[in-house]
Amino acid sequence: MGLRERIVEAVEEISGRHDQQGLYGGPAGDPGLTGPGSVSWEVNGDLGAVAAAGTAAIVLEILHPSVIAGVEEHSSYREDPFRRARSTMGYVLGTTFGNTEAATRLIGTVKKIHGQVTGARPDGVAYRALDPELIAWVHTCIPWMIMTAFERFNRALSPAERNRYLAEQAVIGRMAGADTVPVTTAELAEFVAAVRPRLAVTEQTRDFLEFLQTVPSDGRPSWPVGAAVHRLTTAQAHFNVRAGMSLAPPWARRLTGLDLSPAMRSLAAMPYLGANARMIRWAFDVPPHVAMARRRALGAGRGAVAVAADG
Repeated sequence: MGLRERIVEAVEEISGRHDQQGLYGGPAGDPGLTGPGSVSWEVNGDLGAVAAAGTAAIVLEILHPSVIAGVEEHSSYREDPFRRARSTMGYVLGTTFGNTEAATRLIGTVKKIHGQVTGARPDGVAYRALDPELIAWVHTCIPWMIMTAFERFNRALSPAERNRYLAEQAVIGRMAGADTVPVTTAELAEFVAAVRPRLAVTEQTRDFLEFLQTVPSDGRPSWPVGAAVHRLTTAQAHFNVRAGMSLAPPWARRLTGLDLSPAMRSLAAMPYLGANARMIRWAFDVPPHVAMARRRALGAGRGAVAVAADG
């Protein structure tokens, strides 16, 4: 097996395969929820940037005490550490590149699952996963960090492109049940500032972060570069998490304690993340979900095949 294949295998072991014909194929000419020519197709099509953003996005999400309470009480992450990575990656790619019907159905399925996630936090505050504010926060953390990673490891976006990307992704957030979703970088800053007072590191948060820094216990790599050098150790896991958090804002790094010195961030963490992003981008070239979505949107989907067969 060559290096390219080993990298693809390592990434898919963590984040799953994303090549389902029923999701990414479909009616010829169907653009999906964002469509070709969108900023979302370029940004979320960079699998290296999406992978690099994962740690920061997940940690930011669970800084909301209601989110981590739901994760602790209703998630099986301790039994299947990579399930959240697979489901988050699948949701991001499916809603961006899936055909309209399948992407809409995916959002509905997630909403149905979240409808069962209710309870009370340790401090007695009730929570429900379908709370529009929680949906807005969880939704926003993902494109926010993906856009950050893309600009860091691919290319700078213009102010107009950033706003287009957020507006395109906001369509998905509203479909998921959020009421107020940022559609510009100015609104993003205002939204984060409004939510920040409600964020905290609770005992549940600390348990999750500690677990995050001790998996995978079987030595499976979480980054291709790490895999090429040595099996994952606890020290490597700690560095992976802190490196990933280098993309998060300084206040989040301070709040979680997952910070590195400026020198470590610039000389170690960012080069490490960048090398992994470039290797993933190189290994996948045009990811299968992107290729399938392009063929569908350009008229070579299921409908075109059927017409050709009838002719």
